[in-house]
Amino acid sequence: RYSLPVFPDGSRDARASAYLAGVLIQEMMWQRSASALLLSGPPRLCKFLKKNFSVGGAYEFEIKSMPNVCGTPDKEFEVKIVESASELPEAKDTPQVCGKDANGCRLAFDLGKSDIKTVAVKDNE
Repeated sequence: RYSLPVFPDGSRDARASAYLAGVLIQEMMWQRSASALLLSGPPRLCKFLKKNFSVGGAYEFEIKSMPNVCGTPDKEFEVKIVESASELPEAKDTPQVCGKDANGCRLAFDLGKSDIKTVAVKDNE
């Protein structure tokens, strides 16, 4: 669940809100996964986002990939517009404590502007 201040429908800057909302939703889908998308907000913005998160839309790859990511490849990704934010489910974000044990093997890389750096660690060496 996320809340984004946006320009009102009809504003000359509404396209900026639509672009930003689309990219933020896309990023959150890949961070958290998603089996559906519920939208609440200015009607034109919600319709625009629903169209873009549909087959043939700008985010078609995401809506076709998420069912596989979620382990439900036979269930179509659903995008629904709700009338009010009160109809949205409560947030379920929970902080996760990460361990401090760095045993094992790791590979890291940094694609810098002018160079590429790589680091490989095997059994902490």
